[in-house]
Amino acid sequence: MAARRYNLRPVEGSEIPISVLGVDRREEMLWIASDPALRENFPPCIKNILQRGASSEGKHRMAAILAAFLGQTGYSEQEARRLWLEATDVEDRIFSEWFQRMHCPKCETLKKESKGYPDLGVGSLGLCQPDELCQEFRGPVDYACRKLSEEDGCRGSWIHIKTLYIVRVFDWSRGLECEIELSEAELADLNELLTEMKEQREKALAYTRIKAHGRIRHRFILKNKEGPRRQMLSDLL
Repeated sequence: MAARRYNLRPVEGSEIPISVLGVDRREEMLWIASDPALRENFPPCIKNILQRGASSEGKHRMAAILAAFLGQTGYSEQEARRLWLEATDVEDRIFSEWFQRMHCPKCETLKKESKGYPDLGVGSLGLCQPDELCQEFRGPVDYACRKLSEEDGCRGSWIHIKTLYIVRVFDWSRGLECEIELSEAELADLNELLTEMKEQREKALAYTRIKAHGRIRHRFILKNKEGPRRQMLSDLL
């Protein structure tokens, strides 16, 4: 049985020494309803976002959730933008980044607390006020479209939204095999560093995350080796 791999998510700014083990490619698909969901069928959390309007606390998170929700529940871009503008007061780029480009988060994510956008946990905002139907569904889109099973997926279609690259790495700080999810551009940057590292034997690869333009970004850097590493990889592969 293959060992479980963990998503590597260091605290913002901290650096973790890693070795790259391999890269897997994954195509990410998005389900979109064929017909617009009725507004009376919206779940309580989405109704609360619409009713609150341009609330100052959590407004970017709520705007992203609403854009993603409308993108999957069958609304045209024009109608979705109209509803979105009525309920939000943030940069238009958030609508463009989330409408039919990102998955609407499931209830498990929404119930978490977060420090703010781009994390979409809204547990502290009081949006989640479950009714008698909520327990039957995994998330807002499933609720609005009454999507209870895979068979119900026939009431919509799948579109390709992006290609992701799952980089398998060894985390030397914990002695664990982990995963990092990268875009094509981020993978290209990593490959450049790996090529450079081959020419600089005294260098080692480290991984961190930084906040730029309101989003958490991956960052790989080369650092001087701090000492010989134990031959642990052969025991795991």
